[in-house]
Amino acid sequence: MAIQVVYDAADTSCCRAAQLVSYREETLQVASGPMAELHQWPSQSAEKILKAFAGFERAFPKGKMLAKLPSGLILPNCQDDPMRLIYEMEYLAFVQLPSRELVAQIDRVALLLTPEAHVAVDLQGPSESSWWKRPRIFQQAAHALSTQHFFVLDNFLPEKVCQTLSNGAKASRSEMVRGATGAAGRALAKGPEELEKVLNEPSRGDVVKFSDDGQMPGCEDLTQALDVLVDGLQSCDEVSDRLRFVDWANSAMFAIYPGDASRYIKHVDNTLATDGRRLTCVLYLNKDWKESDGGCLRIFQPTMQSFQVKKDVEPKWNRLVAFWSTQDVPHEVLSSYKDRLAVSVWFICGRESLRNTDAFQRLFAPSKLRCIAGRDRRSCLKRAGETDEERRL
Repeated sequence: MAIQVVYDAADTSCCRAAQLVSYREETLQVASGPMAELHQWPSQSAEKILKAFAGFERAFPKGKMLAKLPSGLILPNCQDDPMRLIYEMEYLAFVQLPSRELVAQIDRVALLLTPEAHVAVDLQGPSESSWWKRPRIFQQAAHALSTQHFFVLDNFLPEKVCQTLSNGAKASRSEMVRGATGAAGRALAKGPEELEKVLNEPSRGDVVKFSDDGQMPGCEDLTQALDVLVDGLQSCDEVSDRLRFVDWANSAMFAIYPGDASRYIKHVDNTLATDGRRLTCVLYLNKDWKESDGGCLRIFQPTMQSFQVKKDVEPKWNRLVAFWSTQDVPHEVLSSYKDRLAVSVWFICGRESLRNTDAFQRLFAPSKLRCIAGRDRRSCLKRAGETDEERRL
């Protein structure tokens, strides 16, 4: 299905953007058909397309180019940034879904055994709520991180804790703010109008709240469980080097994607491997999630240049996914068609943070970063230092 584009044929900027889109369409040369279909306004075809645009019962705004993606999401103001539309075209043209064989191969490694499966093979195991707290599971998770760069654990927390986290997030929704991309920081330097424009872009559609104040219900149980998991991974040879100086974690980030085709386009959490983030952990809290609800976490093969999909992870209730925060795991949130709740925690490398001004300052801010598993902050800082000068800080 092609992107439907309507533009004001009397506007110079719109016509210039349409020329760029047409040229890119010609160079893509995709056998399956056009990636974008252009409709000049006014015309019958444009009016027909506009009727399907939610919120455009009113007259078409002059001087504008609008695009409707196959997901239903609308990109406004494409005349100002046609490259954003061209990115969407290239994504449709180049993205490659994994074969069944590849999916099966990855699942065998990255999808760890469920509690029910463990009961069948290990009747001596712990309760369901802590089924994964054993050396064998830590080794399997470490192997998945080493070879596939991610793993998935279902039934991660006790049901009561999940319900507490979910209720707290929903009760705090009015306090949530629009999630910001990396572009927001650059836009802030240009002024509030530019920042507002970036925050309203459809590249990222969630609303978020950080638990910096420690008041979000259930966070203590979540962080304790995550600390046990990371501590266990640090004991595994396959990943111990990459996690060696990971003694820190940020406060949990609660994020809700409203069910209006909201998404987060492909990105890497720690793009340049400079801000300290080493391991990303995301807990999903969505009951009765169906395939038609969308909202999968799409994981790509390494580097941002890759269009090869590795795995689509459904955001099911009490499912934890963990992955490297670096270029090993480009990922995106696909369009969600009902509210999608997730809680994210990033585990931080102290040594990497010492080499970045902002990350360095966070090491000394207990409200922003905590030491995991009850570790001593001073000892963690000293251990992170590579030189005598750094260890004296």
